[in-house]
Amino acid sequence: MMPSYRFLGIDLSHGVQKRHMAAYLLAAFISSGYAGALAVLQPGLLATMAIDHSQQALITGNLSALQEVVFILLMGTMGALSDRIGRRSVYAFGLFFTAVGFTLYPFASSISELMLYRLVVAIGGAAMVGMMVTVIADYSQDHTRGHANGVQGFIATLGAFIPPLLAVLPKIFVEQGHPEAVAQQLTFAIGGSLGIVASLVALFGLAPHVRPAATQAQESIAKLLRVGLGAVKDPQIALSYGAAFISRGDLAITGAFMSLWLVQYGTAELGMTPSEAMFELAVPRTLAIVSGAVIGSLLMGKIADRISRVSAVCVASGMAALVYLGVFFVSDPTEGWVMVLLLFMGIAEISAFVSSQALVGQQAEPQRRGAIIGFFGVAGAIGILVATAGGGWLYSRYGPSTPFVLFGALNAVVFVWSMALRPKLERIQAARAEA
Repeated sequence: MMPSYRFLGIDLSHGVQKRHMAAYLLAAFISSGYAGALAVLQPGLLATMAIDHSQQALITGNLSALQEVVFILLMGTMGALSDRIGRRSVYAFGLFFTAVGFTLYPFASSISELMLYRLVVAIGGAAMVGMMVTVIADYSQDHTRGHANGVQGFIATLGAFIPPLLAVLPKIFVEQGHPEAVAQQLTFAIGGSLGIVASLVALFGLAPHVRPAATQAQESIAKLLRVGLGAVKDPQIALSYGAAFISRGDLAITGAFMSLWLVQYGTAELGMTPSEAMFELAVPRTLAIVSGAVIGSLLMGKIADRISRVSAVCVASGMAALVYLGVFFVSDPTEGWVMVLLLFMGIAEISAFVSSQALVGQQAEPQRRGAIIGFFGVAGAIGILVATAGGGWLYSRYGPSTPFVLFGALNAVVFVWSMALRPKLERIQAARAEA
């Protein structure tokens, strides 16, 4: 038997070496940066394209919806494909295709071209995001899988700093004498180059594909997709799909609406300019959320290895329910106590993210893990779509706290679900122990 290694406190699966995990973490770092890059960079690009302000929000929403629909349609297929040809091929393809779409994005001369390039990004992203979750499940032994997902959550949080750093570049290029359009093209090209590097790291740095058993090697992609969908019969996998829905929705709600609320409050109630409100109100509170995410990723990773994974989901969803429902009592988002609430929001949202991944990684059988985690990703994409589209409607119609309250209630549903599942699992474990 091949020796097993330990890396950053993670006991690696047999056949996985330290360099494979290091390559994965670098690829995951850049993948996480791509996850939020267009949300940060796209407003400047739309302004450069001279699109009317009244249309920019609608276009932004349509482009985001297009991406999530592609994720819903393709993530299961990408996962099943990875069970057949290997994770590193699919991951490298996803990063490369995302990078190509990202580089082409600022060359769009019309909305239809912009949608075409966003489609390229979305196809690559479906493979990239799915593999980011699947590979960490492959590479870690079960007793340290929670910690492994915590480390991945920490890396993902660090990756979230890539988009703000890229957002500084257009101003620098303009000051050097480049036109606005060229400044955007150079910025997106630099972002695209990161993906090219990461695709090479994935292709040559990840562990070789382990061939499936002969019977599984003959399984079609369609059959693997049915396996992924049928896995919902396992109550713990079903719970992990529900946890994926709320955890990705939590992240989307916070990213889409907290800064918007603060900027609108600062301009309407405090007489600030948008840039002042962004710098003085949104940035410090965003840092509070990020700080909470750094703490929560490592903390929940440890917790998920010391209690059952269902109990970890229970703890995370219960905490998220309290925090997000607590936003109902916020009338002034600049009050001091709200900063503390946002710190706990960061802890709660990343805890839900980490615990859900640890649970699905535990339950998905290795030879069909890609297909099962592909549908886990589909559930997350639906959560993001509900959070952004439904949350935007609630925000504009009933007030800025309502998207948060909606996901507070949905987290409460998952909390009750996991609480109800725990006694059943304890009875099954007791029966197995007696046998």
